[in-house]
Amino acid sequence: MGRNNSDRFAELRLTLEAEGGELLRAFVREASLVEGAPATIASLIAADAEQIWRTLCQSSAKPERASALVSSSKREVRARILLNGHSRFSAILPSLGAHLRRDAGVSYRERGVDGWEIALHRSIETSREAAGAEEPVAEGAAPTEAVQIDAPQQSDSAAIARCFLAVYGHNYIHREVFSPHRYWRKVESGELIPVVSRDARGEVIGHVALEREPGAAIAERGEAVVLPTYRGRHLLEHMTERLTEEALRLGLVGIYAEPVTTHTFSQRNDERAGMPTCAILLGAAPETLHAKDLPVPTAGQRQSFLLTFRFLKAAGACEIVAPPEYAGMISAIYGRLGVGVSRREGATPTETRSMTGIAVNDGGYGRIRFETIGSNAAIELAQTISDVDSLGARAVQLSAPIGDPGLPLLVERARTLGFFFCGLAPAFSEGGDLLLMQRLSEPLDITELQLFTDQTKELAAFIERDRQSAPSRR
Repeated sequence: MGRNNSDRFAELRLTLEAEGGELLRAFVREASLVEGAPATIASLIAADAEQIWRTLCQSSAKPERASALVSSSKREVRARILLNGHSRFSAILPSLGAHLRRDAGVSYRERGVDGWEIALHRSIETSREAAGAEEPVAEGAAPTEAVQIDAPQQSDSAAIARCFLAVYGHNYIHREVFSPHRYWRKVESGELIPVVSRDARGEVIGHVALEREPGAAIAERGEAVVLPTYRGRHLLEHMTERLTEEALRLGLVGIYAEPVTTHTFSQRNDERAGMPTCAILLGAAPETLHAKDLPVPTAGQRQSFLLTFRFLKAAGACEIVAPPEYAGMISAIYGRLGVGVSRREGATPTETRSMTGIAVNDGGYGRIRFETIGSNAAIELAQTISDVDSLGARAVQLSAPIGDPGLPLLVERARTLGFFFCGLAPAFSEGGDLLLMQRLSEPLDITELQLFTDQTKELAAFIERDRQSAPSRR
């Protein structure tokens, strides 16, 4: 969770405008719940933050960037707002407390030469007493120990669809969850291995599944949802543990996930599950894909995901063929996965012709896959780029085997065409690992992404440096 650790907070960056008040309120409430705060207190401090935000906006002469951070301890939950403009806000800060209820705490201090830090805090015990003793629970809700995690039955399909509809509206990318018939057909075929959380009445309140292609050695942990009333109870974590047991029973090599970067809640779950970030998939989905109760702070650009991974069995040492500028980061990623690395120099491709495949999904995300890298790699890459572009790709991923002797040749050519380092996809090629690169056709500000771990932030910085230094950008 990142509790009691000053280096980890849920963070949101946004512009100091009145329209951001609702976004801030939703963020503070959701982050407080994830941090373990009771629902009543999460709602109270979220309302506090929105009120202070609107007061600050009235004194701002122009929109500027600001940050909000949420953390908690056993005794209190705290929300901080960081903003620039020392002189502009100096007069109003002493009166902020007048805008809040008496049981809310607010303080402020100077931050740097031109900034302020405003801290809001709510005492968990005091807030419970002020609200009338115990935390009110939503109708039909049950305490954490009463929640049951098990495999769904076909009769649960409609309830699962209602969970996704409640959280995502009709924007969710996996459309089969809204069709009970299509959903259960995937379960029966083995493509989907789901678990659900149930309340005391047996009603479905959460869902997570492993998505597995026929014969694949790995599976994606996805289609995750928890009803807002039940967030903050670690249900996603508990369901993931149950899925890990199922994956081991099936003999899978590993599990991966693609958490969003519009908030850090899913990323926190992956960190607790021992799934480090292996890649950042920039612009992988349309801007409109998001939970309806948590607005997107990166409006105006396509959404990005992380690729997180965990080996379920000890993996042997990996031999890689990579350009010198990528070798250090690749070794660092493998180190987090517990895999040793040996490096050998690239050579002339052993094959004359490259073997490739392409795909473009409905969201405009294209994929170019080099199964083998031949001496004609440059020509083949140019043709596949033309093909995915003609199919409407707005962002393109390029993948190739990490041990192919022709990899340095392909990387060098790809960088001249606008591709940059993206990360690794472990065991994605019949148990073999892939190097990932990307190419974007639209502007994307990587600093807008919400990232949880220091390692993920380091990877993002490395990707951005490579993106800016690629030969085509010079």
